[in-house]
Amino acid sequence: MGVCVREVAYRASRPIASRLRPCSAGHMLLCMDTEITSSAMQRLLGIGKVALNELAKQGVAVRGDKRGTYRMETVTRYVEHLREQASGRGGEAGVSARERLGQAQATLAEVKAKQLAGELIEVDQVRATWTAKIKAVRGRILAVPSRLRDLTARQNVTLTQELRAALTELADDTAA
Repeated sequence: MGVCVREVAYRASRPIASRLRPCSAGHMLLCMDTEITSSAMQRLLGIGKVALNELAKQGVAVRGDKRGTYRMETVTRYVEHLREQASGRGGEAGVSARERLGQAQATLAEVKAKQLAGELIEVDQVRATWTAKIKAVRGRILAVPSRLRDLTARQNVTLTQELRAALTELADDTAA
């Protein structure tokens, strides 16, 4: 993504050729104005209008003396800003994000180690096992009246009702 030299020169009154100066290595350097338009700065930095305004609020982008312009030192400040973010000195937000990431990675490593050691079991596996066990216990409890041959029909019905009521009460207690 390139920037037109004419735009960077901010509509100079002098022609571009008069702005070229030789450096010590013999190369020609462009002597630029100290301010450029907002749109030229956006293209130069590869950011949008909102992002440029945010950078100005943060003090990274420096507004020029003329309305709608930015000083060229904005480029240097923006590069420094990006370096700080990349090196992890992005302020308190960057520090807290790195801390959370470190804690999450440590927790994940602990969980994986416990899984490999057999200290942890999958939730679905536990749920399936306990569901099967509870269904088996319920079936055995409800089968008690039919296994007792000495009960009258009325006693059998009463015992079945009491056992169902107890199982329902237990089910309601565990849900709460």
